[in-house]
Amino acid sequence: MFEQLGGEQALRPIIDAFVDRVFDDVMIGFFFRKANRARIKAKEYEFAASHLGADIAYTGRPIAEAHASHPIMGGQFMRRLTILDETLREFDVPGHIRQHWLTHTEKLREQVTRDSGGECDPADALDRVRELRQTDDETE
Repeated sequence: MFEQLGGEQALRPIIDAFVDRVFDDVMIGFFFRKANRARIKAKEYEFAASHLGADIAYTGRPIAEAHASHPIMGGQFMRRLTILDETLREFDVPGHIRQHWLTHTEKLREQVTRDSGGECDPADALDRVRELRQTDDETE
């Protein structure tokens, strides 16, 4: 699928646009306020190229570990998925590749959020933040 998409020449602009939209999004962009945009683009490229079949290794942290410190809710996960779908459609990514990419992303849900739904639960988010703060206090 990597080659069918057009290889690196086609994938880089897709990743650049997608990451920029995620960083700038009013609903989920705050998760990235301290992140290095260029590094995230590099890791997203590796991750996408790898699952699309390129001989490129993903060198980032495991997905569950990378997201463990963030109280990501199901609605926020879905927002990222929507941004991905919109970006893939705007770049005219063939349907079978787009479907593979979205399905692959959806399979990562349990590693990104404990919230299986598509809605944001403020009470659960507050509990998660409290848990993370307690963990941070214990490790200091």
